[in-house]
Amino acid sequence: MEHGSPESLESKVVETLDDNPLTSAALEDAAEARRRYVVGVGLLLASGALWSLSGALIKLTHQDGAGPHGVTIAFYRSLLAGLFVLPMAWGKFQTLLRNRHHRNSSSAREDIHGGATPATAGVLSRRAVRPEAIACVIFFTIMTACFVVANTMTRSSNVIILQYTSTSWIFLLSPLLLRESPRRGDVWILVIAMTGVAVIFGGNMSTDLAGLTVALSSGLFFGLLTLMIRLMRDADPAAVTVACMLGSAVLLLPFVLFVDGFTISFRSLVYLAILGVVQFGLPYYLYTLGLARVPAHQAALLTMTEPVLNPIWSFVAVGETVPLTTVAGGVIILAALVVFVLGARRRNKRMYGATGGN
Repeated sequence: MEHGSPESLESKVVETLDDNPLTSAALEDAAEARRRYVVGVGLLLASGALWSLSGALIKLTHQDGAGPHGVTIAFYRSLLAGLFVLPMAWGKFQTLLRNRHHRNSSSAREDIHGGATPATAGVLSRRAVRPEAIACVIFFTIMTACFVVANTMTRSSNVIILQYTSTSWIFLLSPLLLRESPRRGDVWILVIAMTGVAVIFGGNMSTDLAGLTVALSSGLFFGLLTLMIRLMRDADPAAVTVACMLGSAVLLLPFVLFVDGFTISFRSLVYLAILGVVQFGLPYYLYTLGLARVPAHQAALLTMTEPVLNPIWSFVAVGETVPLTTVAGGVIILAALVVFVLGARRRNKRMYGATGGN
């Protein structure tokens, strides 16, 4: 049998595919999916890179005490980021409300005479903010204030690594708040991560104990915030984010008036604008776009560029070095998180079956 040259076979295959509209459409869909995935990866890498600017920008703004107080920086950062992201959440804030029912005895008698059933007579309904949404705003406020203040007290590498302990706090608090028990394997991940925390504290305790404690508190309240958001799975993510950002600005305002007032230099305002829009608001928008194109477990890994780049920018901006104990502890914590994310991916594949593509 004559098979012919590879070139002739390739041309026949191409002609066959071109003649089959279904196959051609499938190839176009696959190519479009690949393009979306590549774009998504780029968006997530960009969001992680922009988030990683936090330490350097906070230190440039604070100027070792010559600039605004950390609470003031946190206020402007949240305010400007919230205003930037606000268009994404416009018209979606009703997802933060719930119906609250109560009985009114006088209207009940009127409703009964008017033909309403006794079971529903006199029942009034009004919209109220969900308690979980209020908790989100409070936890977000404490988290972001602790994160910024800690950056003015200790090295940014310590702060960003310790904030990533939020996953450990979620393990500990999920049984209490969500009635979700962690798997036995997840407990070992927690032990490994907390070992990394112990290494960081052990190497910096003599000089930065207060800053480390505030940074660890940021991780704690980040974990609490995550748990509250999980309780609000049916709420719009953009609405939750904007409510947290603008709500935290409102809660921080009295402290700003007490420590700094509104006396801010033009130089500080420029840095605050970059912090709020470029470092805090824009990455959230890019992350949302990327998450629509890339699986969640891959998004979690891609945005781990943040703790890697954060100390680099701080070194470039203000010459801040990273202690060896922070490097060692950070590697332990991040390695634990990577193992956790990859393990979750394998469990999802076994539970729902492997899916094609990315």
